[in-house]
Amino acid sequence: MPMYQIASDQLIELPTTTFAAQNLRERDDLQRLLRDQIEVIAPNVLIVSEEFGDWEDSKRRIDLLGVDRDANLVVVELKRSEDGGHMDLQALRYAAMVSKMTFDKVIEVFESYLSRRGKTDLARELLLDFLGWSTPKEDLFAKDVRIVLASAEFSKELTSTILWLNEYELDIRCVRIRPYTSGTTIFLDVQQLIPLPEASEYFVKLKEKLDVERQVRRQAREWSGLWFVNVGMSSSDISPVDANGHGNIRHWKNCVEHSYIAAGGGQKYSGALKKLAIGDNILAYQAGRGYVGYGVVVKSAVPAQDFELSGGSTLEDQINRKTRNTSCPEEASWEYVAGVEWKSKVDLEDAKTFPGAFANPNIVCRLNDPETVRFLREKFDIPEEIGHGI
Repeated sequence: MPMYQIASDQLIELPTTTFAAQNLRERDDLQRLLRDQIEVIAPNVLIVSEEFGDWEDSKRRIDLLGVDRDANLVVVELKRSEDGGHMDLQALRYAAMVSKMTFDKVIEVFESYLSRRGKTDLARELLLDFLGWSTPKEDLFAKDVRIVLASAEFSKELTSTILWLNEYELDIRCVRIRPYTSGTTIFLDVQQLIPLPEASEYFVKLKEKLDVERQVRRQAREWSGLWFVNVGMSSSDISPVDANGHGNIRHWKNCVEHSYIAAGGGQKYSGALKKLAIGDNILAYQAGRGYVGYGVVVKSAVPAQDFELSGGSTLEDQINRKTRNTSCPEEASWEYVAGVEWKSKVDLEDAKTFPGAFANPNIVCRLNDPETVRFLREKFDIPEEIGHGI
């Protein structure tokens, strides 16, 4: 659709032009301008690399690599051509290549990008601040890869391909950047073509619905017989004992030393721990690290002050910390503890994981993912007869 200039007595159509006619190049001009104003074509995105190509056996490079507010990676490809060329296939290759990047790898790439541009900002702090995180959340990072294609125009073949791919839950956006002139001034008309802006919210809701359906299907698969259990809500990096000599009840070191797993701070957390029954096989997971232990429940969950150790003392006595707030009802404040015989365990620094390993924010849930189960059986030497042998 043409653009018009409003004059005193008429509308004057602005002549279209091309980037080539205006001597505007992809990398030196469009890419250079958009990297610092990426919101023009991709709002709420932080650029972490330019001309990224840190992989073996390939000389391909991503024009711009970013991270969005939901911690998804964003591949941005730019073309000044009138049809978009083959940027759809190119971008899909790039998305596959970066899909397994970890938080630490992105920080490494981001640091290099800032250094090349002569910036002294700290990459880690910049990214955490952008995401609104105080510490990295590896299990939430880079769960999806979005693609943004920006070109002067798109061929019918390309737009048909993108529409079809988006039906399969990919997130690919086509943004037209068309130049116009008025005298010596160049204007840029920026319009998102796919999906249409008014349809974006619909596609988000549709994706959420499909995500729920996929989760239901995953849960419907044969259960491994193993339980996934989060190691409390405390940071894995704090000391097991505070400055006053009080133990952190949810710290993994204390869980191992006194043979238990803990949760508290509300019914939502302690109630989940009460699901575990004597004889249940559990895999302990520390958010941001990975899996740290395999064990068998030997005591049902009870308030921490009632959890007796082998010598007759209570857990409260051993860690020198009161775990009950007497002014609040138990489900709102007490710490609960389930006794566990740890069969195999590692330190936090040696936590076991791999890209795509199952993780969940819930305190307790069934562990169904076959690849994760196979991985954990090997790493923690879990006998095949435990569970259903997945």
